[in-house]
Amino acid sequence: MNQRAALFAMTVALLSGIAFNANANAPVEAVGLFKDRAMIRVLGVEHYLTVGQTSPEGATLVESDAQHAVVRYKDESYKLTLSDRVGGTFQAPTNAMLSIAPDQIGQYRAQGTINGRSADFLVDTGASLVAISERSAKEMGISYANSPERAPVVTAQGQIDSYLVDLDTLTIGGIQTHHVRAAVIPGDYPLEVLLGMSFLRKVKMEEQAGVLVLKQLY
Repeated sequence: MNQRAALFAMTVALLSGIAFNANANAPVEAVGLFKDRAMIRVLGVEHYLTVGQTSPEGATLVESDAQHAVVRYKDESYKLTLSDRVGGTFQAPTNAMLSIAPDQIGQYRAQGTINGRSADFLVDTGASLVAISERSAKEMGISYANSPERAPVVTAQGQIDSYLVDLDTLTIGGIQTHHVRAAVIPGDYPLEVLLGMSFLRKVKMEEQAGVLVLKQLY
């Protein structure tokens, strides 16, 4: 059985004969919904999960799309929308926190926004700056062509000059940072925004049992 078939079988097994509960007293909340991925908050901590992944607290994302997510937590299944909060005693944490589980090849990916525009991120601790392709910059309305600052970058086509810009806001999960330095690289690559150290140094970053945890510093 291939992975997709196995995941489908697991989903069917979990859903069969189970009534979805959206009002039980369990601290689970959907704070971001995407196709086959979701940002959920469990016990006050946010986690970016793909379908089939389980948070450190034991909440498993069973299915997700732009309208809802199904989460399995403590032998109960919950169908959540962005407007649903499960658990009347939930209190938001003082400082925003985001946990990102690694994908199948051990990379950390998440979704967020740049200047209010949606963006897919790949965490890259080896990059000194946030790196954005020229194509993505145009899609997000980032003004870069008149930037007086340049910086050399090495690509598959050799060394080229990137445009240096300041991003007004970069948000991932509940963490929002301001005035983040970024390099806009001519062309279509990287396909995802590389989340480099110009962002990561603005947050507290640690790894816990293979999960990358980001915490708002200020």
